[in-house]
Amino acid sequence: MLFFTFHSCSKEDTNTGDNNPNIHTNTITTWAHTFQPSTLNCNIGDTIYFDLGGSHNAIEVSEDSYNNNDPTPIENGFEFGYGQSGIFIPVDPKTYYYVCVPHLPEMKAKIIVQ
Repeated sequence: MLFFTFHSCSKEDTNTGDNNPNIHTNTITTWAHTFQPSTLNCNIGDTIYFDLGGSHNAIEVSEDSYNNNDPTPIENGFEFGYGQSGIFIPVDPKTYYYVCVPHLPEMKAKIIVQ
């Protein structure tokens, strides 16, 4: 059974404190074999904090790889190792696709940046 969650940035989200009300901080976590949220809608420059469980990683992949459950990382994409925490700040308005390598096909998610 698959569950999908969606999260959007809003003025109620945590502000980064740099006096820019359009920049927000978002957190992506893991639960069982899912990323929470599975789809994150954000703006360019928002801070996205990954807080991964010990048996999970997050590797940015192409849309084709995402659709085909292929864990091949894209060149210069983001990558967080097993159990790591880290920050990703999107600079391009596009959809970023990422997967947890050992838990494909169920553990994959995306960040939609406007």
